[in-house]
Amino acid sequence: MARIPRRKIHGALVGSTVSLLQSIERAVLRPLVMRLHGKIERGKLLQYNLAYEGSPGDIFVVTYPKSGTTWLQMIVYQLTSDGAMDFAHIDHVSPHLEETLMPRGRHISDLSGTPRVVKSHHHYRDIPKGPGKYIYGVRNGLDVAVSYYHHARTYFPGWKNRPLNEFFETFMKGHIPYGSWFAHVSGWLRNEDRLNVLIVHYEELSADLETGVRRIADFCGITIDPADLPRILERCSFAFMREHEQKFALEGRRPPPPAKTTPFIRQGKVGGWQQDLDPRLVGEFQKACDERLRGSGDDRFRVLSARDAWQGGPTAPVPASSSARELDAAADDAPRVPLGSAG
Repeated sequence: MARIPRRKIHGALVGSTVSLLQSIERAVLRPLVMRLHGKIERGKLLQYNLAYEGSPGDIFVVTYPKSGTTWLQMIVYQLTSDGAMDFAHIDHVSPHLEETLMPRGRHISDLSGTPRVVKSHHHYRDIPKGPGKYIYGVRNGLDVAVSYYHHARTYFPGWKNRPLNEFFETFMKGHIPYGSWFAHVSGWLRNEDRLNVLIVHYEELSADLETGVRRIADFCGITIDPADLPRILERCSFAFMREHEQKFALEGRRPPPPAKTTPFIRQGKVGGWQQDLDPRLVGEFQKACDERLRGSGDDRFRVLSARDAWQGGPTAPVPASSSARELDAAADDAPRVPLGSAG
């Protein structure tokens, strides 16, 4: 019987050891490092939030990504200023909390002017809390997913040629920047700390911009001069903002991605998901809505779950069930995948 050379035995042992260590790294070390990193970041966030010196005049524009954030920023800017378009980028007049202020060690109290307007995609539990006003923009989740997919193809490494169905599965799991759409929306709708929150539907603005603008103005304590209203509505229109896209796109804050093919302000349509998503994916989404958002009020629920079109007036938030809270907590604790900037 031929003897196996010692070198081959050593080689096999080394190969097995390396394979075992790689498995341990994937199964144990990487998740552990991600969770440790998450706890460090959460500690930094808590420290930042505790230092926040809130003012009743502060205005936070908050959304899950691709839910009309830039539109709301522009509406608030037009309402709180003379509307001049002489800023280089919208981030200069309502800076992004997570990407502009926090990384540079700047605090909201460092901002000049009144009111101080800040943009954020933070979950409810992560936002600095104070006596100011919080405008939370929300949009039908299927339109959010499709818009986020086109954003990912341009700005997230490795997503340019991947299919929508694959991204949708990632979206449903919450394995994208800012995590679960369901947890984000339900947390803000519950508003457990009773912040001064105005819920604004993307569909509401799309159906009747003037009524939506007036609601936001009333919430902010702003009286609109009738002579200014045509200017406000014109500059908050999709056509005007698309024409001035360089003042809103991510490239205004960082170098453009290679071979950019999708505009930052893409279509602004309501219900565009119907041309892109197959019935199986829609069914999965609506089942998840039944579990997570059923307590959000009938009219709002039908819009968010894509079961109905926008019908009119706002609905008041209703506390979610305990099972929905548990699902949200689990989603919040999951590691958030840093694929790229969500805008």
